[in-house]
Formats: sequence, C-alpha cells, structure tokens
Amino acid sequence: MTDLDKNDWVSIFKSMDKVDVDLKRSKLEAAGIESNTFNHQDSMLTSLNSTDYFVSLYVHINDEVKAIDIIQNN
Repeated sequence: MTDLDKNDWVSIFKSMDKVDVDLKRSKLEAAGIESNTFNHQDSMLTSLNSTDYFVSLYVHINDEVKAIDIIQNN
C-alpha cells in the first residue's frame, strides 16, 4: 500500500451515492490504480461537516490524470 500522506492524495470524484463511488473505484483497481474513499456520511462530526455528506474518491497524485481519464471515459 502506498504511503497515505494526505499531501500525496487528491480527490478525483465525489458523490452522495456510495455505490457510484464504489463502481468507479472498482474500475480504477482493475486498471491497477490504488484508490481510497472517505465517506463523509460516516463522519462522527457530521454536525460540523459542511460537505453535504459526500463520499469522495482519492488517488495518489501521480495517478490523477490517468484515473480521471478512466472514470470519465469508461
């Protein structure tokens, strides 16, 4: 697993539909791109969370362009 330094990861997609995020994550995994999700809906601080409870999909910054291409064109 790649180091999880937050400065090395970028959000490439967010949705209020966790299933949609999981499908895109599966496409990335099939292409050999490691990804992580952060589910703001599960946050313990939802009352302080201004993200409208999105689920975000993150990839390593080195994979950003390829990952965006995969989720937009597949």
